[in-house]
Amino acid sequence: MGLVRNVARNSLALGTVQIAGQISTFILSIFLASYLPDQYGTYTYAFSLSALVFILADFGLGFQMVVEVAPDHRRASQHLTNTIFLRGILGAAALAVMLVIVAVDRPPAVVTFAIMIVALSTAFNWITMTFNSILTAFESMHYVMYTNLVERMFTVSTAILMLVMGFGLEVVVLVVLAGSILNVALSYLITTKYVCVPARRVKVGEAFRQLRRATPYATAGVLQTSLYSLNAVLVWQIIVRAGGTLDMASEATGYYNLAFNMVVVLVSVPTVLMNALLPVISRLYHSSTDLAKLTQQKTMKYMFALGLPITVGGLFLAEDIVLLFYPEVFLPSAAVFRVLILSVAVSFFGVGIGSVLASASLIRLNTLASGAGALVNVVLCLVLIPMFQEVGAAIAFTAAFFSISATALYFMNTRVFRVNLADILLKPLVAVSGMALVLLSLPDLGLFLSIGLGAVVYFALLFAVRAIDKEDRDILARILNKDT
Repeated sequence: MGLVRNVARNSLALGTVQIAGQISTFILSIFLASYLPDQYGTYTYAFSLSALVFILADFGLGFQMVVEVAPDHRRASQHLTNTIFLRGILGAAALAVMLVIVAVDRPPAVVTFAIMIVALSTAFNWITMTFNSILTAFESMHYVMYTNLVERMFTVSTAILMLVMGFGLEVVVLVVLAGSILNVALSYLITTKYVCVPARRVKVGEAFRQLRRATPYATAGVLQTSLYSLNAVLVWQIIVRAGGTLDMASEATGYYNLAFNMVVVLVSVPTVLMNALLPVISRLYHSSTDLAKLTQQKTMKYMFALGLPITVGGLFLAEDIVLLFYPEVFLPSAAVFRVLILSVAVSFFGVGIGSVLASASLIRLNTLASGAGALVNVVLCLVLIPMFQEVGAAIAFTAAFFSISATALYFMNTRVFRVNLADILLKPLVAVSGMALVLLSLPDLGLFLSIGLGAVVYFALLFAVRAIDKEDRDILARILNKDT
């Protein structure tokens, strides 16, 4: 029981880091859009471009460190030093690539400054991630949570203060850089005090052997990061290279990222739950495949029932949601939001599928599913962005997300066990149809009344069609009460 509690505590810590990071980014975006509406697109483009290019500095080294150090803590000090050395080299290469991009594009000075400062901040972030990986290997994720929360509080509060005082984009990105340096310092101090001290010398030969072993992990990282970062970069680049102005590119990129920042907070909820489910599904799979199947079936059913009304509500209330947080100049983001919100239902539906595949030693199939999604995303971006700009990028992302979930579901159904899709999908779809009819017939209620009425109607219909009946509750109670 202690092991499960420890896993749950660590999963909660990492989930807190992820959600806090996305919520803080969302809060900062509200102030940026309000105080620097003309430069919001430039700010988000700089981060998207850096995230994409700095995949080089990741190269799966963090995940590899956890895998190799967790079973043998004696390797930690040397592994830590070698990884910092490798990420220093890879980070320098990424910075060089950023310089080449800036030299080729020749954007205005303020854009160049923002891109390079954000790139430098990203380089420091990957050093922080190295220390975080060691803390994870020692199952001390709570320290990761503490340092990241301090950094987020400093960066977001200081940046907002600078905006309110009238400073521009240049000062905001410098605050971001200062926050990254602070996080490196905190992570170093925590790691050396509570876990291990880096070795004094790099073992170059061992470091490069480590780099070769990390290659398989790098593939999954490239696929995942590209899905979340590529589209905004392509919106900017395709518009500019098709003859559009930088203002047009910045505007379209801003519309896309503004909607994306709102949706990704919701999409991350199942990811956090999946991290918590992994040890549970793994243990159940190895003790009883039937019980693992039952747990997965019920998890998908409950989560889809929760995610579906969020998606449908977002479709009806997109304009009101955008205007609740952002000035009217960003109202075109509502069209992007309507497309992206579809991925929420897909994300909630697919929760736990990756955990099942991992538990069945079929993690490579997760990578294949991610690869299918990445391919769909790139192809659709190249086809749709020239015609529909930011909306085309949103269609590509949502289609890619659907492709990943559909492919992973196919692998689970054919290689592990099959879930009952009718049981998962039909009753929530009936309930949400009633909710949609009510919202359609009462279009002028306003945001909060619409949310309240929609929720009441949906859950009343869900109860009426017995989507979650007494048998479900009894089964769930028995699973949760087992000695795990």
